[in-house]
Amino acid sequence: MGPTAETLSAQALCTVDIRLDADAPLPLGRSPWRNRRVSYIAGGTVEGARLRGEVMPGGGDWSELGQAADGTALTLVDVRSLWKTHDGAMIYVTYAGRLVIPQAALTGFRDPATVEQLPEDSYYFRIQPTFETADERYGWLNAAVAVGYGRRTTAGVRYRILTLD
Repeated sequence: MGPTAETLSAQALCTVDIRLDADAPLPLGRSPWRNRRVSYIAGGTVEGARLRGEVMPGGGDWSELGQAADGTALTLVDVRSLWKTHDGAMIYVTYAGRLVIPQAALTGFRDPATVEQLPEDSYYFRIQPTFETADERYGWLNAAVAVGYGRRTTAGVRYRILTLD
């Protein structure tokens, strides 16, 4: 018998530091359908007991911006990336998520010089990664259900990713 909602637990998978291109984000502006912006991945690192390596340059985030009536900034995250493990396995990683920044935290969040000083609970940043690999050593990732929480950094984004049992 598998876990139930009452017994479901999570295990740390890795911490991922993603460096974004210096021009990120590139605002496309409000079209008739959405308000999109694009951030390109310049590279990064993956560190964890079961998964470590690098985030390859070239992926990106095709996010959509919104705003609540109270001025809270709302973002739909839509990322596609390629990770290369320390032992050469290639892993395609996609994730969707939500970034919610209350108006009181917006100025600090947008300023790379102060963003890392914001309290972790001053905004909400959650993702749901999906992994795909042909490398048998990491085949267990193809069936993994994962969640993560993010923090903006001076250079980009840091995620702590957990797998659910």
